[in-house]
This record gives sequence, C-alpha cells and structure tokens, in this order.
Amino acid sequence: MKLRRLYSNLNHYFTPIVFNEGLNIILAEVRLPENKAKSSHNLGKSTLARVIDFCLLGSVGKDHFLRKRAELFDEFVFFIELELNDGTFLTIRRAAANSSKVSFLQSEATQPDATSLAPDKWSHFELAFDRAKALLDGYLDLRDVDPWAFRNVIGYFLRTQADYDNVFKLQRHAGSDKDWKPVLARLLGLDAEIFSNRYDLRSDIDTKAAILAQAERDADSSEADPEKIDALIQLREVEVERMQEELDEFDFEGFDKAKTASIVDQIDVQIADLNQSRYALSHTISELERSLQADEIIFDPKKAKALFEEARVVFPDQLKADFEQLIAFNRAITDERAEYIREELSTSKTQLEATENKLEELNIRRKKALAFLRSDDVFEKYRTLSAEVARTAAEIDILRRQHNAFLNIQDKRRELREAKARYAELQGAAEAALRTASADRTSLLSTVREYFSSIIRDVLGRDAILSVTLNGEGNLDFRTDFVDGNEMSTNEADGTSYKKLLCVAFDLAMVRAHLGGAFPRFIFHDGVFELLDPRPKQNLLNVIRKHADLGIQSIITVMDFDLPGAAEGLDANDIVLRLHDDGPDGRLFHFDSW
Repeated sequence: MKLRRLYSNLNHYFTPIVFNEGLNIILAEVRLPENKAKSSHNLGKSTLARVIDFCLLGSVGKDHFLRKRAELFDEFVFFIELELNDGTFLTIRRAAANSSKVSFLQSEATQPDATSLAPDKWSHFELAFDRAKALLDGYLDLRDVDPWAFRNVIGYFLRTQADYDNVFKLQRHAGSDKDWKPVLARLLGLDAEIFSNRYDLRSDIDTKAAILAQAERDADSSEADPEKIDALIQLREVEVERMQEELDEFDFEGFDKAKTASIVDQIDVQIADLNQSRYALSHTISELERSLQADEIIFDPKKAKALFEEARVVFPDQLKADFEQLIAFNRAITDERAEYIREELSTSKTQLEATENKLEELNIRRKKALAFLRSDDVFEKYRTLSAEVARTAAEIDILRRQHNAFLNIQDKRRELREAKARYAELQGAAEAALRTASADRTSLLSTVREYFSSIIRDVLGRDAILSVTLNGEGNLDFRTDFVDGNEMSTNEADGTSYKKLLCVAFDLAMVRAHLGGAFPRFIFHDGVFELLDPRPKQNLLNVIRKHADLGIQSIITVMDFDLPGAAEGLDANDIVLRLHDDGPDGRLFHFDSW
C-alpha cells in the first residue's frame, strides 16, 4: 500500500500532490527575511499529515482544524488515491462538512481525477463511517496486521511532531497498555494473542476479585462454611417436621419438654452469664469513674514557698522551677491517661447497655415460656406451637439464603483461583514465546532489530539496540538504547533529536522487515531533519534514499534551512510540494494564515 495522489474539489485553494514511488519531499521555504528568525511559519507542512489522516478515515474531534474552522473548510471535499499491494488502485472521497460519509472507487488503473465522478460510478458512495472503516480494511487486506485494523497501526506510518516523544507509544495511544502493546507485538512478529489474552485476563481477575469482595461484604463474613450451615438447616428441618407432627396429632408433650429444656439449658444459662457480665461491667465503670476523680495534683509550689517564708526558711527559685516542671510532666501524663480511661469508660457503658437489653429480651422469653408450660389451654399451646413452626421455617429460609450466598462465594473463589492459574500459565507462554523469537536470528523481531541497529550506525556511527522484555507484571516493555564500547546502555536516547532519529529508524526498520508481506509500504515523517547536525542529516537522507530504492515510499517534510548541505541524491523530482511564506499561494491551503 502506497500513496499515489492527494487532491480536493478546490484545486485553486489546495494544490494537488502526486507522490513519487520512493522519496517525496515536502519543502517549506522561508523567503522573507523577517521570517527567518521565527520558530513557526504556519505554511502547512505539518497540517498535510492531518489531511492525509483525515482521508484515511481518521476521527474528527472538536479540536480538529476542519471542525474548528468550519467556515473555511466546509466546502472542501478531499480525495486520496492509494496503490494497493495487489497492484489495483483505491480512491477515497471524504467531505469536510459531511465527514461521517465516505465513498470508495476501486479501479485497475490509476484515476487522476475523481472530483466530477457521478455517484453511481463509485464502487461505494457515501457509506456510513463505521461501515467505511470496515470496508477499508477489506480493501487494504493488511494481513500482517490481523486481527487489528489499519487504524490501530497508522501512527507508525504517519508520524507527526507529537509522535516523536516515544518510539513505541504514540500520541493516539492515550488508553491503557493493552490497547497498543499487543498490536506492536504483532507488528514485531510475536504471538500477540498471548499478550492480549493476558491483559484481558488481568482485567478479568481484577473484576472477579472485586465481585468476590462485595459478595463477602454482603454475606457479612468471608470465613463461613456452607457445610455447617447445611447441617444446621437439616437440624431445623427435623425440628419443623417433629413440631408439625405434634400439631397434626394435637399432642404437645414433646413441645413442653423442649420448652423446659430451652429454659434450663439455654435461657437460664444465658441470663446467668449476662448477669455476671453486667456485674463485672458495673464494677469496671465504677472504678474508672473513681480514677478520673482521683487524678488531681494537690501540691502547689506557690503555697509551699509562702509556707517556707513564714517559717523564715529560704525556698530556692530553682527548686520551685523543678517542682513546676515535674507537675507539668505529671499533668501531661495524667491527661493522656485520663483520655484512655474515658475511652474505656465509654466502651464499657456501651457494652453494659447492650448486656442489659439482652437480659431484658431473655427475661421476656423466659416469662413467655414459663407461662406456656403452666397453661392448660390446649388451643393457646396450638397457636404457640404453630407460631414456633412458622418462626423455625423462616429461620430455615434465611439459612438457605445464607447457604446459597456462601456457595456463591466459594464458586467465585474457585473462579478467581482458576483465572490466576491461567494468568500464571500465560506468563510462562509469554516468556517462552519472547525467548524463542529473540534467539531466532531469522525471526521478524530479530530482523527488525538488525535493521534498526544498522540504520543508527549508518546515520551516527554509533551502536544502538532495540529490546523487547517482560516487566515484573509479565507484560511487554519496549526499549531503544545507545550502547558504548563496553556494551553499557547510555541515556543519550533521551535527547530530543536522538528520540526523533530513533523513531525514524524504527519505522523504516519495521516497514523494511515487512516488505515481503501484506503491510503498508509508505512512511510519513514530519520535520525529519530538525535539530540534527549536518553530517547526520546527510547520512539520514542517504538512508531514506536507500530504503526508497528497496521499495519503501518515504514522505518527509523539511524546512529549507534544515536540508543537508550537499543534499546528495536529491533532485527537483524528489520535491513533490513546495511551500513558502511569500503570499497565500505558498501555503498548503491558499488563503491567509488561520
């Protein structure tokens, strides 16, 4: 896939561009002396990348220049012609004012001008945007990118100034790592499915852990045993069955025995225990209140001094000061101790109140149970037993819901364990896949690394490496580093000019490694020579020319003062568009600066 031509329906405002097979230079010239000192010239060389991206179905956000200055651009309809890898041609039509509609024209031969083509002559006319993106992937047939779409990788072939900060993570990669690292792994020949699945599984593990934590909070316990609850349910079911039989037979002897046992074995024992607790808490509260009243310091240094004076005995000032410091120290300790006592007193009073409430409840239950045993009213006993059956049945229902909730928690724990085990399994697969690809000198990864290092050496005469590793989480990390003679990494790659060079080298290396596959064969680099020294500029131009001869279409934008001095291999045919500051006709769009 290469770019063949870019034009619009308004040629008098936008000069058509016919791209070369190999090297294409967008040259911006500063002709006016007063503009030579400016850092920005607004001629449109960077805007060209945005126009190409728009034609290749890039999104149009609220900050896109076509939308922000709709009064200037709404009349424009843009056309881009591509040469596909099978030798056929595809023209894409997209209007600035109606960017959600896209038209396609597929042809065996190049179509120099489709501006006046009737709607029925297009292969597809004004398709909905999502449908158009899917169809574009079908036309391009970039199988080296599968299963991802062309739009997922376009940033590596259309580098703007904002994309030079990081070799691998582009400006459009604003999402999480899972949105771009598996894609890049695919471009480097790795089994991207492993890494994509790991990101998905990591997200699934986090979701499962959150759901489990919520289920444990809802159940008000994380340690309950559903088997114990099941046994308790069985016990209560037997009780209900027995009580129902007594109701059916109108025989309450068994229920009377159960009530007696309940009073003796349960209620009375609980009442005795709670009375003992109440006594202990009351005693503790009394002692704590007494402690608060007793924590007072009664020694007064002033009174002591007056007493000494009355006795005509000298009371040294230093001794008074020592007493005051000692009193201050003791008071601080006393205040801290009092705070602890008040906290303990509050807790004890709360516990005492709860104990008394429980005692009141148990005494009421005991009173009712005794009244039941003393009663000779059979119908009253029938009503009481019926209520007990209903209460126990309701308790069974609650226990069953708890049982199901805890079974659900167990299931979620098992699912979480299985997901973590699968994640660990994929960790081993990821390590093995990366190790194999890195060790195989014929792999795509090794080929890209070789080409990358070769480009840096040809431009700078330095050694640089491209490495792919797994971090502590088992996820991919991509790095480029310069190395010195001792094979130690240096931090020179952090410099702005070197970062840009590393980006260019990576893009060229990747496209070159894919030349034999179904892959884009064009690269756009904006401001490629900026900040480079003269000799590296010339070397880089030679490298770009070399790759153009291999079949890579390079489109570069450059200011005239950034061109290499000798510009070897450069001729007029390499320049496909000249921009300048001498009037509106020199800009990409032929009207005043906007």
